[in-house]
Amino acid sequence: MHIYCRTKSSLVMPLLLAFFCSPLAAQEFPGWGELVDPVGDCPVDPLPDGIQLTIPAGIHQLNPTMDTVNAPRVWQSVEADFLYEVRVKDFPRPEADSGANGNRSYVAAGIVIWHDENNFLRWTRSASAEKNAVYLSCEQFENGKHVGGGYFRMKDEPIWIRVERRGNTLRMSASDDGKKWQQAIERDCTFPTALKAGVFGLNVTEKEFQFRFSDGYLLK
Repeated sequence: MHIYCRTKSSLVMPLLLAFFCSPLAAQEFPGWGELVDPVGDCPVDPLPDGIQLTIPAGIHQLNPTMDTVNAPRVWQSVEADFLYEVRVKDFPRPEADSGANGNRSYVAAGIVIWHDENNFLRWTRSASAEKNAVYLSCEQFENGKHVGGGYFRMKDEPIWIRVERRGNTLRMSASDDGKKWQQAIERDCTFPTALKAGVFGLNVTEKEFQFRFSDGYLLK
């Protein structure tokens, strides 16, 4: 069963249903946090070992330079130093020329460290039809501008990813087995102390995608 609501126009809708479908009724997933779904069309399903995020066709992006920050995310509050890691299960590469509204044929899923719509960091398992590749991607945004990051080769397999904050530094790491970790990139952290940390999915294609997360771990 999908743990979300699609609002329906009906004069006979029960008040209780109307309440739970309202934007004020936050959806919480134990161990994962609160769902934020700006478009309102991205269901989250509990799995035996995690959660599944389904994103339909269309523009579900997380990039202020494109004036679109509407991708769904499930996150928790963090303060000061923390470590957040998760396993992102494999998902298919998008088909060539499948980008919606002139976008690239691109999808991604992973970790987001969030201050606000103009200031956040993404660390993802990404897939591109144009590049014919699956890769790790780090992208950092400050004041609505892309200020840096990097791209790293990986096998077309599930992967564990981690973001660790220590003082004014963010460290992004990855692991094939969840045990042996390798740091990929380090970035200066100009974000404030109180942030959100969690998972998200991104889909800007004409096809629905499902992203599965497991082994979520937050140390704060």
